[in-house]
Amino acid sequence: MAGRKPSLRAVSADEAPPEPSKPLTLLEAIEAGVYLEILKAQRREMVRDVGDEKGPAKAAMHRQIALLSKEIASLDAEAQQEADEDAEVPDEPLDATAL
Repeated sequence: MAGRKPSLRAVSADEAPPEPSKPLTLLEAIEAGVYLEILKAQRREMVRDVGDEKGPAKAAMHRQIALLSKEIASLDAEAQQEADEDAEVPDEPLDATAL
């Protein structure tokens, strides 16, 4: 589902953090075929457009935004759990004096 997290590494004092990636447009997300990115792009478009709506249409959009947000949170949590399970934790060296 989600790609592996990059392994941690030490950085030098003069190293700048990476630039955050620009969110995909809905078309880009669909072309990439990544379901989570499609949902996020849909939510961004709905949030942008909800201010133009009134009455029942506005209420319906709010419900849809809430549903999308819940599904996105669920998929993010699932991806985080998979990443945590896949993370390799090195064994500590054996301290024979502790025995």
